[in-house]
Amino acid sequence: RYMNDSAVSAAIFGAGVAVLIAVHWQRQKERGQKRLQALEALVENQQSQLRLKERELTALRARGVAGALVPQPLHRIVLTGGPCGGKTTALAKLRIRLEELGFLVLTVPETATMLFSGGVPLPSDEASGFAFQKHLMQVQREVEDAFIALAKGSGRPAVVLLDRGLMDGKAYMEEEQWELLLEELQLTPVMLRDQRYDAVVHLVTAADGAAPFYSLANNESRTESVEAAIEVDRRTLDCWTGHEHLYIVDNSCSFEEKIRRAVARISALLGVPGPQAVTRKFLLQRLPREAELRRHVSRYEVFEVESTYLCSPNEHERCRVRRRQQGSNVSFQHQTWVGVEGSDQKAAVSPTLIERTLTGREYLVLLKQADPACASIKKTLTCFSWGNSYWELNSFHGARHVAILEVEAESRDAPISLPPVVDAIREVTAEPHYDSHAISRRVAQTAAPDELVATRAPSSHAQLQERVAARVLAAVETEALPSMHASPPALSPRARLRTPSEPAIPEELHDERG
Repeated sequence: RYMNDSAVSAAIFGAGVAVLIAVHWQRQKERGQKRLQALEALVENQQSQLRLKERELTALRARGVAGALVPQPLHRIVLTGGPCGGKTTALAKLRIRLEELGFLVLTVPETATMLFSGGVPLPSDEASGFAFQKHLMQVQREVEDAFIALAKGSGRPAVVLLDRGLMDGKAYMEEEQWELLLEELQLTPVMLRDQRYDAVVHLVTAADGAAPFYSLANNESRTESVEAAIEVDRRTLDCWTGHEHLYIVDNSCSFEEKIRRAVARISALLGVPGPQAVTRKFLLQRLPREAELRRHVSRYEVFEVESTYLCSPNEHERCRVRRRQQGSNVSFQHQTWVGVEGSDQKAAVSPTLIERTLTGREYLVLLKQADPACASIKKTLTCFSWGNSYWELNSFHGARHVAILEVEAESRDAPISLPPVVDAIREVTAEPHYDSHAISRRVAQTAAPDELVATRAPSSHAQLQERVAARVLAAVETEALPSMHASPPALSPRARLRTPSEPAIPEELHDERG
């Protein structure tokens, strides 16, 4: 009996354990199913989000392709000519002007100068000369193609400015060698001259017509004599003869006028206002607001500009460096005015301006030559086209109400129609205290020596210059503001300001100059 009771108890216990195990596994199964359902729901949610992202990406790609299919203007312009013709200055002028008009401007450096500056020796015989020209053309083609491809991919109206083109190599080779080179590279003159570039501007060497100004100093790879420079110039022009848009700019005028003519040619090709003979300045009653600019001007570009004048060993030269910034894009320029007279003298002719583009390192090196008698001047530059003219609005930092509007005109007495967005007080072209150099000197003279010594930190020194600039420009404002409440001084009939709503001066009232 005892054993029977024990067997029954063991059976009951085993049955209970079995039931507990079955219940446990059932619960685990239910939990596992719930987890599986949750994971399936999560996967489904993620898959739906992935499908949504794929649709968005497809739409973006479609818009990107559609945007890429919209052609943007791309102009490929060669500046060529004999040595010392002004190509470097013209490139710097063009880059500044076209960037201010909203173009993406890419400048392709001269490949031969790059190779020589890198240590490549001059060819010593006919075989080495042929090999050099072959490698030069191959490198130049690759560089040009890279610049052009990047300009096309930018999605912006772009201008590629080339310091010499592929046809220039012909000027340094015999005809038989040139034909052999084209055959080896599977090229033709039509491909290189007529199909590759939109326009060619030939700047005649200074050796032809302006021999006293011919110099080898500004390019260490330049070795030609005056006679050799003239011959190279003639051969170079022969290379490009036949291009549909070949423009020749000779030395029948001053160097500044020569550069102006070159820039005007290219501006006409691009359909933008070209530079005129003189720059005229007008003092504005107030700064136009941004909303006003947008209402009257279809497009404008704004730059932050800092100008620093440099010491010059020649009293008839004035040099400065400029830093121009638009967003994260920064460029640097070096400007030299040749033929500057003293402050108490009046120049018989306008000084000649020579410009070139600098690298950031060159700019920092030249800053060490800053003239202690001049202070750096900062201003906001707003550039826009209106009518058939190109306008620059200068707003000096530290002077809230002083604004100078500049425009390029045919002459100092030509009638000018001002944009309706501005309200001019008077023309100040001939007033020296509105000149940037004069303002720079006044800012430096106004700063007390003890103030300069006390502010040795760069930031403190910059803040001091801002305060002093505000003080000086406030004095300029004080001189200008009284006339804001009175009628503006009468200008000569030809220089009178005329708004677009006024009728134009009849042609019969104009003399030959008007």
